[in-house]
Amino acid sequence: MLLVGDGDAVRVGKPTIEGASVQATVVAHGRGPKVEIFKMRRRKNYRRHQGHRQGFTELKIDGISG
Repeated sequence: MLLVGDGDAVRVGKPTIEGASVQATVVAHGRGPKVEIFKMRRRKNYRRHQGHRQGFTELKIDGISG
């Protein structure tokens, strides 16, 4: 953790805060929208078509303790 705050009490890590932790629950796994990659060089009969979908994990933050 880089920064933990509770009202007026704010702790900043250098570079992190020792003993700080985050509790989270996995909500879902999924895949993002498709990204189309198309390369072409004119008059050279060169075309490349590729797609990509990035996977992701959705988290719900339950608590932060510092």
